[in-house]
Amino acid sequence: MWSVLEQVAVAAPQLFVYAVGLFVAMILLSLAISLRQAEASQRPEIIRALADLMAFWKKR
Repeated sequence: MWSVLEQVAVAAPQLFVYAVGLFVAMILLSLAISLRQAEASQRPEIIRALADLMAFWKKR
């Protein structure tokens, strides 16, 4: 899988950037939708999961 992504990134870097951007946008949009539709008692769990995700990416 990584070799395919590497070949796409080398062959068409603009397409690769668009694909990664689309993936990130889909994740952020799904989080926004889940926060909007969640009940108040469930929101802290979603926000905590988002904070854990952000901490994970800052470590990398």
